[in-house]
Amino acid sequence: MFKKKMSMAAIIAAIGAMLLITFAAAQGELTDKELLGGLLYFDENLSQPAGQSCASCHDPQFAFVDPDSDIPVSEGVLPHRFGGRNSPSAAYAMYAPIRYFDVIEGLWIGGQFWDSRATGEVLGDPLADQALGPFLNPVEMANQNKVQVINNIAQSDYAGLFEEVWGMGSLNNVEEAYDRVALSIAAFERTAEFAKFNSKYDYYLQKCLGNGGDPAECALGVGPKAKKAGKAVFTPKEWSGLQLFMGENNNDGVLEKGEGAMCAACHVAEWTVAANNVVPDWAPEGMVPPMFTDFTYDNLGVPKSGHPLLVDADIDLGLGAIVGDPGENGKFKVMSLRNIGLTAPYAHNGFFLTLGEITHFYNTRDLPGVWPLSEYPDTVNFDELGNLGLSNADEDALVEFMKTLSDGYTQ
Repeated sequence: MFKKKMSMAAIIAAIGAMLLITFAAAQGELTDKELLGGLLYFDENLSQPAGQSCASCHDPQFAFVDPDSDIPVSEGVLPHRFGGRNSPSAAYAMYAPIRYFDVIEGLWIGGQFWDSRATGEVLGDPLADQALGPFLNPVEMANQNKVQVINNIAQSDYAGLFEEVWGMGSLNNVEEAYDRVALSIAAFERTAEFAKFNSKYDYYLQKCLGNGGDPAECALGVGPKAKKAGKAVFTPKEWSGLQLFMGENNNDGVLEKGEGAMCAACHVAEWTVAANNVVPDWAPEGMVPPMFTDFTYDNLGVPKSGHPLLVDADIDLGLGAIVGDPGENGKFKVMSLRNIGLTAPYAHNGFFLTLGEITHFYNTRDLPGVWPLSEYPDTVNFDELGNLGLSNADEDALVEFMKTLSDGYTQ
C-alpha cells in the first residue's frame, strides 16, 4: 500500500523534529536563519492541502530519503500522484558545487537533482535553487502559486522569526519572500545534521590519521598505517571490499591480480576543501573527508523501469534535456555513496531494490542475456563498468564495504 499522509507516526516524528531543532537553537548550535530553515523544512502546512513537507521525501530518520523504500518514486500530497524519479538523499548534498562545465574534462559538474536543473545560478546556491521547486510541483506539494506558500508562512507560529531573520515586512513581497524561504531551507541543509561524518569508514579514517597516516593514503586504504587501522576497524570482508572499491579495472571481464572494481573512478575517495561547508573536528584543518562522488553525470545503462508507476513513462533524457545536448542524454548525477546502504531503491528510476543487485549490475551489465537493454543506449559508459569479472564473493565484499559508509556507527 502507498503511504497515507499525516499518519500519527508522521505527526509524532514532525513534532519531535521541531523540538530537536528548537533545542539545538537554544543551545547555540543553530543560527536564527538555520532554525527558520528547519521549521520550514518540517512544516507540513506548506502544501495544498496540508500534509507534506520537505521531510516527507527527505526524512532524517531514513538517511534523508523517502521512507517508502518499496516503491521507486514518491507520492505527493495529493493521493495517487507520484514523482517521476527516485528521491535522492539530502544528506551531504551541501558539497555539490554550482553547476559548471569543465572544458578540459568535457563534463558537467555540480548542481542538484538527478538532472542538474537546480544549478545554483538563481540564488547562488544549488540547495536553495532545489528548494524553489517542490512547493509548486503539482506531484509534490501542489501549491498553485507562491502566494499560497507565503500566506501559510505568514499565518504560522514562526512568522515573527522569519521577520527577525529577513527584516520587518519581509513577507510582504511574495517573490522576495519565496526566495528567502529557499535560502533559509538551504541554510538548514548546510548544518551538521546533514553531514554527521560518523560512519564506520569515518572511524577508520580517524584511527588512520591518529596513527600518523597520510590523509590521501588513509582515504584510499593504502600504505602500512592505513592497513593497520583497517585491520583494527574493519572486518576482513569490509577491508577486502575497500581494496576492490579503490582498485582499477580494464573492464575486459577478467579480474587480473591487482585489479579492483573501478568504483573510485567516479565515486572518488578524495579530501576536498571545505568551501564554507561542515568539516568534522577530527579532519585535517579545512578539509572535507571523501564524498564518494565527483559530482559529474553519467549513463550507467540502467534499464527502463517496469514498475507500474513508471512503466508507461517517456524515456528519461536526464541531463541532456536540461543542457540541450543530445550527447548528454540519459546521463544522471553520480550520487554520493555516503549512507548508500540505507537509501534503497537505487538509480534514478529506482530499478534496483538492493545494494547487492546494483553492484551485480555494475559487474555484469554487458554479459549477454543478464539484464534488459538500457533505457537510453546511445551514451552508455562502456569503459568503466559492465564486464568487471568480479566473483560473487567480490560483490559481497563491495557491498559490505559500502555499508561502512552509513552514518551512526558505534563501536
